[in-house]
Amino acid sequence: MTHAPQDRTDAQAEAEAVLIRLAVGTALLPQELPDDVEAPPEGALALPVVEQDGVHYVPVFTTAETLSNAGVDRASAVEVSLAQLAGGWPDQDLWMAVDPASPDGVTLPPDVVRLLPHLAEAASGSESSS
Repeated sequence: MTHAPQDRTDAQAEAEAVLIRLAVGTALLPQELPDDVEAPPEGALALPVVEQDGVHYVPVFTTAETLSNAGVDRASAVEVSLAQLAGGWPDQDLWMAVDPASPDGVTLPPDVVRLLPHLAEAASGSESSS
């Protein structure tokens, strides 16, 4: 059977579509900080970092429902553009966990997170030329 190349292409197209949806979308970023962590300056965002199996993640949520299902209070989260958040992503090895604990959740390595602003720009450029 020679279906493998088509299946891989379909999977790649689906993965790219997911990344573009994320890049042009917004997410809820929890801002609850442990007592021993200093609050960010006025107007700045705190990146809540969780560690699992030695990997550090910043959790973001695409809906209030996924935020609530993760046990996070909606009042403690701010809505942010994922492209803007990714545009200021730290240089360290920090992954993004999108809708963690959700069946549709995905994790993005730092190099993919840093691509989101470029994907958003490309997507907005293709919309304006349509």
